[in-house]
Amino acid sequence: MKKITVIGSFVMDMVARIAQFPREGQTILGKSLGIFPGGKGVNQCVAAARLGAETEMVGMLGRDANGETFRRILREENIRADCVFSCDIPTAVAQIQINDAGENKIVVIPSANYAFGTEDAERARSAIKGSGLAMLQLEMRPEVVYRLVDICTELGVPVMLNPAPAIPLGAELLGKISYLTPNETELEILTGLPTGTKEERFAAADRLLEQGVGHVIATLGSRGAMIADGRMKKIVPGYPVSPVDTVAAGDSFNGALARCLAAGLEMEESVRFANAVGALTVTKQGAIPSLPRLSEVEQFLSEREG
Repeated sequence: MKKITVIGSFVMDMVARIAQFPREGQTILGKSLGIFPGGKGVNQCVAAARLGAETEMVGMLGRDANGETFRRILREENIRADCVFSCDIPTAVAQIQINDAGENKIVVIPSANYAFGTEDAERARSAIKGSGLAMLQLEMRPEVVYRLVDICTELGVPVMLNPAPAIPLGAELLGKISYLTPNETELEILTGLPTGTKEERFAAADRLLEQGVGHVIATLGSRGAMIADGRMKKIVPGYPVSPVDTVAAGDSFNGALARCLAAGLEMEESVRFANAVGALTVTKQGAIPSLPRLSEVEQFLSEREG
């Protein structure tokens, strides 16, 4: 299995549990507040590492207590961090609301993540070079993501882009993406097409394939995930569970998918495994604390498919 390099964000999550989301202008009382380390980049990196992948993280932390927490996590998870840089801007934070249905609303304050510049992207070449796969998201500045994709392309490293939080992306970027992993909302934002039905989702994926994306793997929540590429269009069903907290479900799916692809597994098998990892993630609270280890996933699958 080749190394996976994840280039992306660190975010300390402040998670408020509430019965239902407040209406505009309404003040409500919450049930609890938890503080959990997260961020799409490090979530995906830890997810892959816990599933047995060799991983390296690239990103920016503040010189503060939250930054030290993340550096400790990287050490504990045996994730290489030579290109995790430091700055005087605080580590990023997020405000998260979770209602009784397990749904979430999230606001991210990017802080140090946006201090990662194109010059830092150049400094990260040593981490990217020789990787089997590079994973990126959109919690860094767009121009930095574009430059990082160019560097990966120059070095011959395939790119998996999780386009979240979603913004319209140009064909000059999409044509360099081997694996694009939007959810349904992100798929609609990227293409400007409706995604309410299976046929509409396949049509939206076709639009991205026409722009040069190698594979579109769209997450569909509890329904599983959609695969669309030049060979097939298929829905891989998910695994029903009782959700506690959907934060990091997509990140765990991405980390699991990357782990399987880096190991040379076929796409459908990889997505089925990633669906199981995503399902396990939503049964626990928090971002990094909810990410399962390989033994948990293997037991989960044996109980449902054995």
